[in-house]
Amino acid sequence: MKRLALAKLVKERLRADDLVVCGLGATEAAFKEAAPVNPTYYASDPMGLWPSIALGLALAQRERRVTLLAGDGDLLMNLQVLATIATAPAPNFRIVVFHNGAYSSTGGQPLTGKPAFAAIARGTGFERAAEARGEAETARALDELFAGPGPALLDVWLEDEPCPPAPPGPWSQVEERTLFMRALQGLSRGSRSG
Repeated sequence: MKRLALAKLVKERLRADDLVVCGLGATEAAFKEAAPVNPTYYASDPMGLWPSIALGLALAQRERRVTLLAGDGDLLMNLQVLATIATAPAPNFRIVVFHNGAYSSTGGQPLTGKPAFAAIARGTGFERAAEARGEAETARALDELFAGPGPALLDVWLEDEPCPPAPPGPWSQVEERTLFMRALQGLSRGSRSG
């Protein structure tokens, strides 16, 4: 399965008020191509920081589901964060790992070893962690991921395809963050009036 297919499967399962934190490079490019409508915070450097930021968002926005779309190389850079996430009171937090076995965004270097992120997550205390291969199995696993409580992780094995070129976006990192914060404020105002 390709990254874009996974990005589309995730997008189909998101609710209008779900929040997304999207990892670097190839993961970001795939999710942008899937044309998400949810408030999405797109990662910038440094690698490995985004699981912690997504967890913080989940803890601060407890009434909303928060999903981290993590590249495997990005997650591997800060693997110990899974132990922190496992013990956090974040039933609204889910992680989908885009696992192609390479640092695609930095030139396609292979990951060290073959990390089994679901097994690692279970070993740190995640009650719900699974892996999937292929589109049909992934669709079923995503349904289960979003149906139950978090923190939960789904490690999806993908083809190793080159990272698409990523020209600079129309906004700076500061502007991206500001747009995301405004979207959050808009959601909060809408939930108070309704």
